[in-house]
Amino acid sequence: MKIVFAGTPDFATEHLKMVIGSHHEISCVLTQPDRKSGRGKKVKFSPVKELALHKNIPVFQPANLREEDTLNMLKKLEPDLVLVVAYGLLIPKNILDIPKYGCINVHASILPKWRGASPMEYCLLNGDKKSGISYMQMSEGLDEGPVFQIHECGIEIQDNLRTLEEKLIGLSEKNLCEFLNLIESESIEAKNQNDNEASFAPKITKEMLQIDWAEDAKKIISKINAFYSKYGAYFLLGDKRIKIHKAREYKHIPDLKPSHIESNDDGMIISCKSGSAILIEDIQMEGKNIVSGQEFISAYRDLIEDNK
Repeated sequence: MKIVFAGTPDFATEHLKMVIGSHHEISCVLTQPDRKSGRGKKVKFSPVKELALHKNIPVFQPANLREEDTLNMLKKLEPDLVLVVAYGLLIPKNILDIPKYGCINVHASILPKWRGASPMEYCLLNGDKKSGISYMQMSEGLDEGPVFQIHECGIEIQDNLRTLEEKLIGLSEKNLCEFLNLIESESIEAKNQNDNEASFAPKITKEMLQIDWAEDAKKIISKINAFYSKYGAYFLLGDKRIKIHKAREYKHIPDLKPSHIESNDDGMIISCKSGSAILIEDIQMEGKNIVSGQEFISAYRDLIEDNK
């Protein structure tokens, strides 16, 4: 098949590698426009663009897909399929109708659960016990199209956004190319989703990243895991922003107010709602390197005491 690949982040890049390694032809890559990032505001290419350029695959970066030039370009390519993986731009109907087999999305959830931009994050925030990859026919609605295949994996207590992403990539490594072959041979059919079972995962906002110590420890751990390491869940100590990268639930500690920090032989402990607590494993002062909880206590003992 002649495939147009549309994607932007690392998750999409791993899927692009799979298609490059197959017998299918990649006509071009669509990815989001270059962004300026970092303190120097340097222009940064998306991971998908980096790989495409390395493989000498043509790259197009429209600000949106409603531009006439983009529409004409895709019509001229006459693709059999547009494969979309974490692209980040809406695909209008006039483009959905161009490819022979339409546009197919690799969606990082067990549809119809967690439709939207942040399915892996909400899966972890919600404390789900399993996740998966859905290969679906795209429609004008948000992740509402019929689903061809779903491949599931379990979620362990220690899983975070990075490890979950690795698990889902592993599912596609086993299944994506075979699925594309089934599409090419027209030997697979999609089934409609049950809209009544749908849940939604909108974009993660900055406000969501701050830890509220008045919540239960289990919920706080879910937040830390959901935002590692792409975002970073944080709390304020005085006017300093502190990111927690790794933590686990600790034994019940009664009679301590939420946000109380203490140290014992186990390490750095922070109390949460109703006597629940977490044990800090990896933590980071703004502008500094990641350290252990014990190292943080030693380095910032005075700051901790001043903010009790």
